Amino acid sequence: MQKKLGFGIIGCGIIADFHANAIHECFGDADLIGVCDVVYDAAEKFATRHRTKAFKDEAELLSCKDVDVVCICTPSGYHHTSVIAAARAGKHIICEKPLAINKEQLDACEAECKKAGITVSVISQNRYAKSVNRAKNAIDEGLLGKIVCADIYMKYYRSQEYYDSGSWRGTKRIDGGGALMNQGIHGVDLLLYLAGPIKSVYALSKTLVRNIEVEDTLSAVVEYESGATGIIQATTSVYPGYPRRLDINGEKGSIVLDETSIVRWDIQNGGGHDDVVLMPSFASGASTPTAISNDGHIRQISDTIRCIRNGIEPLSGLADGRRAVDVILAIYRSAEEKRPIYL
Repeated sequence: MQKKLGFGIIGCGIIADFHANAIHECFGDADLIGVCDVVYDAAEKFATRHRTKAFKDEAELLSCKDVDVVCICTPSGYHHTSVIAAARAGKHIICEKPLAINKEQLDACEAECKKAGITVSVISQNRYAKSVNRAKNAIDEGLLGKIVCADIYMKYYRSQEYYDSGSWRGTKRIDGGGALMNQGIHGVDLLLYLAGPIKSVYALSKTLVRNIEVEDTLSAVVEYESGATGIIQATTSVYPGYPRRLDINGEKGSIVLDETSIVRWDIQNGGGHDDVVLMPSFASGASTPTAISNDGHIRQISDTIRCIRNGIEPLSGLADGRRAVDVILAIYRSAEEKRPIYL
């Protein structure tokens, strides 16, 4: 029987509970060794809730020989420092999105992780949903024919109280951006996963409703390397907020997903429709950040354990984590410079 992998969690905010619960679900393969947070009291309370140890700080956690893998759950602007520290300590990494928030941070993370030869998995839990992969298989098999359009609409709602609840929320320095970087990055990753690399972007970004430094409303026109075109739209400004919708349209068929549920499957000659279940999305963070299922984190952490043990690349690895941020940074640059940006 293989030894369980020891896990540590850095950062004890809302998303850390998803990681801890997923680690507990992988009880045959993983043990939660301990947690840390810049606020030690928060780490103690979290540790008590999850029956584990509270380390006094990140350095103590990373020096623990029983910790093989670290989950990084700090605010976005601090991810890169923990990624670099964990890589230098020889720990495998599961990092919440985004991997980092600017090119310099991305370059540093990439260099240190490659030098350390560790496994890195960037949380993109929607890639692990069965319906998403059913759609990807259909696209890869050519059932939709040539892809013509690929769009993502993320019309989410976050109140002013949400932003006021943390001094880092809605800031350029720590949040890295607004509706697109924070809420929208999962949608951008799904577009890249399903429709392929993006060639160029042309964006308009505004702060229309919330009192924050970054955008609460953004729209971008994109061109894919395949020649297809699309729309990326992200908001936290519209009430009451709606499930993320992803449309993939081809010359022979179209697939529409709400969050990770297939709601339309219109393909010539059926396209293997028998095993496709059309249903609305029941779990969505459109209005409430925590109103999402833990299933995706369980699947991703379980798969990362498998990849660590077999020395293979995760479905959402270092390169994938960087690619989504590179697209978002290009969109921000386009909005700022008011011109198309080519990746």
